[in-house]
Amino acid sequence: MLVLDLTRVLAGPYCTMVLADLGARVIKIEPPGVGDDSRHIGPFLKGKSAYFMSINRGKESIALDLKGPADRAIFERLLGVADVLVENYRGGTMEKLGYGWDDLHPRFPRLIYAAASGFGHTGPYRTRAAYDMVVQGMGGIMSLTGHPGSPPTRVGTSVGDITAGLFTAIGINAALVERARTGVGRKVDVAMLDCQVAILENAIARYVSTGQVPGPLGARHPSITPFEAFRTADGWMIIAAGNDGLFRKLADALGRPDLAADPLFASNELRTRNAAALKTEIEQALASAGTAHWLEVVDAAGVPCGPINDVAQALADPQVATRNMVVTADDPEIGPLRMAGNPIKLSGVTDPPTRRPAPALDADRAAILAELGLA
Repeated sequence: MLVLDLTRVLAGPYCTMVLADLGARVIKIEPPGVGDDSRHIGPFLKGKSAYFMSINRGKESIALDLKGPADRAIFERLLGVADVLVENYRGGTMEKLGYGWDDLHPRFPRLIYAAASGFGHTGPYRTRAAYDMVVQGMGGIMSLTGHPGSPPTRVGTSVGDITAGLFTAIGINAALVERARTGVGRKVDVAMLDCQVAILENAIARYVSTGQVPGPLGARHPSITPFEAFRTADGWMIIAAGNDGLFRKLADALGRPDLAADPLFASNELRTRNAAALKTEIEQALASAGTAHWLEVVDAAGVPCGPINDVAQALADPQVATRNMVVTADDPEIGPLRMAGNPIKLSGVTDPPTRRPAPALDADRAAILAELGLA
């Protein structure tokens, strides 16, 4: 499968990285001279963006000016052999270039056109630009993040961009399945704002059920208790006792079977209503030993739990290593660069520990032109 990648920064490049990891050939089409904006976003290693390299691995690059006749001719030759076009410009940009869905579909009916933009191609905001922070704010997720009374807090990763990239990849794969039956491509229109609303899940359910607007709760789950971060004698741990049976096991493991018999905590609804009181009781028990001890005890009891790792600890975790979730790309100038692996494991498909590096700007121009018979 050949994917033409007109995307930049994160939402679109993340989508095409996922497709590349799943076996697609991805040709990244970049503006001449400057390339993808993220080539100029740090951190940098020997003058090259580690950020760009981590989400553009395994792709090819050709620089094309889509306003210039010669480069437009090259682009249109590529469209003739491509399966998918992915772009993440603001709504209306591709139409101005003459490459919107209505322009391309009659000429290339098998082509799947995927657009990941801030607000989608319909609605009053369709021509507005957006970044991750904008849609995190507008989509409600920041109102749920942080602690009560704290200033607005961004989610620690770019979930506005990443969810849009993932939903776009899902839409592309659905369109590919349909094209296999019909021979006709579809337009996939994904909005970052829509994706933020789509992942509000429990918050929307609470609002429509009660009429009360949810707010931030720190690390606590709004509807399941105990299900949060708890302080131990020397740090913190996560305990997630998601039902009555697990709560009884937790109480026994903590040496506090009386908690399971307490009328205040007899059901999940009551535990949630009395979450602060229950947290006090649990942390009093946890104060007698350190995190490592309690992780062993609580896990042995069959109750879901875990440490709160920093990034270095997460990358060093043996489970993460076993699942090949830290891979390397051997850049010709920098050498091996570690980055996140592919979480999609398919039976019978190899998941190598190395990936091809991200391309230099226009690095594959000669080979691509030769392939098209234009060299």
